[in-house]
Amino acid sequence: MSTEILDSQVTLHDRWHSGERKLQDLLQVRENVKNHSSIFRPYLTTQMQDFVPDLNYFFIGTLDERGRPWVSFLTGRKGFMNSPHIRLLEIKTRLEGGAGGERHHKAAAAAQISTPPDPLFHNLTKGETLSGGQRKWGGVALDFTNRRRNKMNGVLLPDDILQVDEATGELHVLLTVEQTIGNCPKYITIREMDSSEPQDTPELEAGASASQTLDENSRRPLFKGFDSEQIAIVDQADCLFIASRFIDESIADQTSGMDCNHRGGNPGFARVNGNQIVFPDYSGNRFFNTLGNIINDERVGLLFVNFGVGDTLQVTGRAQILIGKDAQDAYPHAQRVVQVTVEDSILRPGSLPFRMRTKELSPYNPITPSHQQRVIDKTAVSVAATLSEITVHTNDIRTFRFKVSKPIRYTPGQYAVLDFGAFNTLGYRHMAPDNPQSLNDDYIRTWTISSAPPGLSPSSGDAKRSSPGAWNEASEFAMTIKRKPGGAISNLLHDLSPNPRKPFTVPLICTGGSFVLPDPESKPSKVTMISGGIGSTPFLSMIRGARQVLTEYPVDIQWILSATFLEDALLGDALQELTVPLTGHAGDKNQPTVSVTLFLTGRHTPEEAAAVEAKVALIPGVKIQFGRVDHKKLLASVPDLEERQVLLCGPEPFMDAVKGHLEVLRIPSQQILTEEFNF
Repeated sequence: MSTEILDSQVTLHDRWHSGERKLQDLLQVRENVKNHSSIFRPYLTTQMQDFVPDLNYFFIGTLDERGRPWVSFLTGRKGFMNSPHIRLLEIKTRLEGGAGGERHHKAAAAAQISTPPDPLFHNLTKGETLSGGQRKWGGVALDFTNRRRNKMNGVLLPDDILQVDEATGELHVLLTVEQTIGNCPKYITIREMDSSEPQDTPELEAGASASQTLDENSRRPLFKGFDSEQIAIVDQADCLFIASRFIDESIADQTSGMDCNHRGGNPGFARVNGNQIVFPDYSGNRFFNTLGNIINDERVGLLFVNFGVGDTLQVTGRAQILIGKDAQDAYPHAQRVVQVTVEDSILRPGSLPFRMRTKELSPYNPITPSHQQRVIDKTAVSVAATLSEITVHTNDIRTFRFKVSKPIRYTPGQYAVLDFGAFNTLGYRHMAPDNPQSLNDDYIRTWTISSAPPGLSPSSGDAKRSSPGAWNEASEFAMTIKRKPGGAISNLLHDLSPNPRKPFTVPLICTGGSFVLPDPESKPSKVTMISGGIGSTPFLSMIRGARQVLTEYPVDIQWILSATFLEDALLGDALQELTVPLTGHAGDKNQPTVSVTLFLTGRHTPEEAAAVEAKVALIPGVKIQFGRVDHKKLLASVPDLEERQVLLCGPEPFMDAVKGHLEVLRIPSQQILTEEFNF
């Protein structure tokens, strides 16, 4: 391993390569995404380093000797992956294939059928090499239990191949990391481990491969089309993993390389059509990393998994992107489709050492044509939310209160997912020059709930306060929303006025999220909330919830609130509401207490500053400072910060800056909880 390479500084630059830019220009979203290059990092963040050791699986794309991508499903005990350095990912495991795999191998041997190994071993030692003997890789670390997803890629250097043994399944490599990004949880199915005994693999027919012609390089049967087993795996899949490539050694390493990522939908969203597999490209972040790669290099690899029985299907081939009418001809209602002409495939029945069961499909999955049912709780999709009240805070910040047709449960701090699809009057179009953001818009929106449920449920018992089941059902909820320039839905809402004769009603898909007030471990528990701008909304809900249940939630809250001007703090009367001692409980140490330090970053004349200070002086428990938050001001505002759980929410640049301050103060990462959903 070259420490010179690992310890060098890597400049954060524009990482869009020519294929990505071409597609962004074609779909007229270039102006929306061109400044997002800082989202990509040339290293594993601290949170990513903490994340990967806790996984039992990892999805990785590699190249064979012909440069064709393949996706592999790596498994191991927790800790089989770790990051000893921000530029390194170490993988050490033994791919055994599991009990189901072992039974399959026995059946295959009796039928005189050879089961091909995972191409990973071959690719890591004999796959396509670039200068210096390095090999490209792309991977995605994904936790199916909570939909967290981190994408990464880089190179494997010759000296970092420590053990790759196809015969024993032993694998030990050090992967150099060149690029990482955290991806949103859209379209990811929540799964849980199935502890029941793996099902037996169906018996194989003797002599099934006797008449097959073998490929000279891989010694696998030449691909002549999908058989019924392979089609069945594709048909049942609610996700696939795709590896793509764009490799040009004349440009920066963070622009050139491989990509491996997740694509999801309802079961059947991917379809077999002859020797082709087609699937829609749903609304995403508009970066088009995978599709941009395909524009420049059509070679891709796909992985399909039957998590219930442990079967995997790996294919490699050449992809084509269909847009507009061409897409709809290939896949009804889709605006973009990926069509892969398959050149080779590997079916590995029972190859996984564990099984997983589906717990919840993503509420973001569009209805799949010819597959009209979702495997989710019917009550979660049949709630209507009707706008009942609008509170104006500033010209661009308002609170919208909705009444629901059925009582709902949520925990203070969680979000609500609403479907505004009925207000999409544009329909499906190839191009949308008048509103390019609408081209991929599914009109589903997620906002944090700023209200709180009406207290704890009498039947909650020992349920954790962070669980929705601990709180009473609510007949209404409120969301505080900032008008977004060009935003289809935020502008729609801000232009509304409640009208009883013409109610504004939308489906409430679900509530959810893990960014909630921690359960009190001591009396009182101590929490520091740090928010920037509209990032204050989950804290409104948390504090309101804590104040409702009084001694049941004796939490000491120190709130650091950053805004440009006082009116941008969006709170108005809410500051008074949230900080004043509760009637009849003044001085009670067992009730929630809130102290606020307000940082105003905008320029103020002496007269303006004095006026602001006079207003704030009337609000108990609120202090004011002018300027940006830094580590010294943070510690001065909260001297016992190291003893507190830290909750952080706000725009990404703000959160990155605060994380840097907390790192200087040596606040452990496990002590920091951030709101990172990006639906």
